[in-house]
Order: sequence, then structure tokens, then C-alpha cells
Amino acid sequence: MMERGRPKGSRKKYLILILIVVVVAILVAVNMRAKRGKSLPVQVEVVELRDISMVISSSGSIRPKRQVDISASSIGKVTRVAVKEGDYVKKGQFLIQIDPIQLESTVSQLKAALESARANERETFARVHMTKNEFERTKKLFNQGYLTDQEVETAKANHEIAVANHEAARFLIAQQEALLESAEHNLKEVTITAGMDGVVTRLNVEEGEIAIMGTLNNPGTVLMTIADLSTIESEIEVDETEVVHIRLGHKAKVTLDAFPDTSYQAVVTEIGNSPILSSSVSGQQGVDFNVVMTITDTIQNVRPGLSADAEITVAEREGALSIPIQSLTVRRKRDLKGYTPPDSAGAKSGDAEVEGVFVIEGGTAKFREVEIGISSQKYFEVVSGLEEGEKVVSGNFKAIRDLKDGQRVKVTKKAKKK
Repeated sequence: MMERGRPKGSRKKYLILILIVVVVAILVAVNMRAKRGKSLPVQVEVVELRDISMVISSSGSIRPKRQVDISASSIGKVTRVAVKEGDYVKKGQFLIQIDPIQLESTVSQLKAALESARANERETFARVHMTKNEFERTKKLFNQGYLTDQEVETAKANHEIAVANHEAARFLIAQQEALLESAEHNLKEVTITAGMDGVVTRLNVEEGEIAIMGTLNNPGTVLMTIADLSTIESEIEVDETEVVHIRLGHKAKVTLDAFPDTSYQAVVTEIGNSPILSSSVSGQQGVDFNVVMTITDTIQNVRPGLSADAEITVAEREGALSIPIQSLTVRRKRDLKGYTPPDSAGAKSGDAEVEGVFVIEGGTAKFREVEIGISSQKYFEVVSGLEEGEKVVSGNFKAIRDLKDGQRVKVTKKAKKK
């Protein structure tokens, strides 16, 4: 007889299946508990008091505070160049001679014309007196009955014509004097002298070349540039997000690529009001502003146009509570423990982000919202939210990015740089 119920082989398979399910459940539970108990390795730094300086850095070049470009005011051949590039010149010193022959001829002609006009004026002046006396005699003879009305009128008209000719002669003299003054000015301009003390930083012509004067639409030949190198400025371009922090009088440090081991003190003397627009490769338009600093130190062997790096100190804090820059992060409100959206808030209120740090408390990392002030290259000033001596997570980047509020952590030491 067969035993009632399940066959023995089927019962055995059933027991094996149950055993497998139990083992898998135990392994899953152990694994989940292990994960819950696993600590994320992080690096920390202590919240301390530090001296912080907020510095804005940018690159540019240096230039003289004052320089002049000397151009030709008339067309002519350069017949003499008395200086060379790099020479120091004094105000009034002779620099360049442009061929003056044509202008000298013009001046001579105008002088002769002026003398002729003056002689004509003297002649007309004498005629005025002569016609006046003749007119007076004619009136007397008319009163005595010897002359007619017509003869009196003729004498009067002759006198008036003489007066008008004399007036015209005087105007002609004024005209010739003006022409002569202009010609003498042009003649003086072809003998070019220095208008200021300085160094010849650029010389663009040589003897024998033709200097061309400028017009409204076409610039003339810039013969040379003289610069006063006693006062040097550095001009940089600063991004719109940073220029708002810069004020006139802020101190700066300038380093020249030509002298990398030396830095020069400077002060901000000019902040541009008009933006400089530039397009990037991606098509986005950047907005920068010119910032000019006057260098207060003396630069030996300075040359205009040298590349410069500037660091402007826009704010300083002594003994400020501070945290490393990398410690500051953001989290959505809904991802923080204990967050409960207010009844009046919309559904998206939990998507709002807050700035804060992860503070180590009893082996766990708890997110703490903080308010920050100025920043240096390494640290943020903490205005509120932390106290001195607390430990905040400072690395590594991946750990801070993935860290969750309330997660268990294990503090590790920073790897030493080789």
C-alpha cells in the first residue's frame, strides 16, 4: 500500500526550497544591516578664527599715466630726426624737422603782401585827407557863389569814396596779417619740439620719409610717442560679478611677467562705468569692466605694455570665524531630516536649496544651514550657524557631494602631498 499524503521526494524538494528562501532572506537582512552600519570616510577641519582677505585677481598690462602721440600737422618730407627710441627728452627740446622750404616761401610771399597792403592803406589815408580838404574848399566857394551844387556833390562823393577805400585797405591789412600768422604757425609746426619731459617710447619715422597730416576720417602719421614713466598704471578687465566689490582707494598688488619675483604696491584710481562686451566660443556674451590702478612703487627698466597680474584686496576680516571653501555645499530642503513643509507652502517648496555644511556630531554628519560673509582663496567667513571648535566635513569632494543628512561617517586623515 502507498502512504497517504505527499510523496517523499516532493516533500524533500519543498523543504529545500523553504531553506533556500530563509537563507536568502537572512543574507539580505545582514547585508542591509551592514550597509546601515557602514560609515562613509570623510575628512574634517575645525571651525576656527582666522584673518581673511577677499582678493580679486585679473590680468592686464601696464601703461604710463601720461603719454602723448606726436603727429604731423602738414605734409612734408622728414629732413632730420634728432632723437632715437629710448632717449629721455626735456620739454621744448628739438625732435624732428619736416622740410620747411615751401612754407618759408609762403611766409615770405605773405609778408610782402602785407607790406603792400600797408602801403596801400597809407595811400588811401592820404587821399582821405586830400578829398576832405577839397570838399571843405568847395563848400566855401559854393557859399560865395563861385561853384554850383553839382560841383559840391562831386567833391563830397570823392571824399566818401576815399574813406571807403581807406576802410577796405585796413580790412585787407587784417586779412593779410591773419594769413601770415597762420603760415608762420604752420612753419613753426614743421620744427617739432617736445611738449613734455619723458622718454621716447616709440619712433615711427626716419629721415627721408613723408609725413602725412591727419584729416577728420583718416589719422595722420604718428611720428613718435613720448611717455612720462615716473607714474605707471596697470589696467585690467574685471568680471561684472566682481567689479561691484571694488572701490576707489582699494589696495592692490601688481606682478609683472618680466619681473616675476617682484611685486609692486598699487591703489585703485579708476573704475570703468561702461562695460566691455566680448563673445565667447559658446556664443555667450561676457561683460567686463576696466579697472585702473596707479603703481606707487618704482619699477626699474619699465616699458609700457608689459603684461601684469593684479590682486585687489576688497575686504579684510581679523579673527573671523571661518570654514574651508570646499565645506560649503547646498541641499534641497526635502532631503534634510525633520523637514516639514508649511501648510501654506506650495508643492515645490521642498525643492528650494539652502547653503550649509555637514557638522560631525557623535559619528554622524548633520547638515547645518550657515550664513557666510567674505571669502578668501581658501576660506569663507561664517556670519552665523556655527561656533568655534566645531568640526565640519572638508573632503573629499565626492564624499561631500554624496553625503546625506544624518549619515554615519568615519573621520580619516588627509593624504599628504608628495
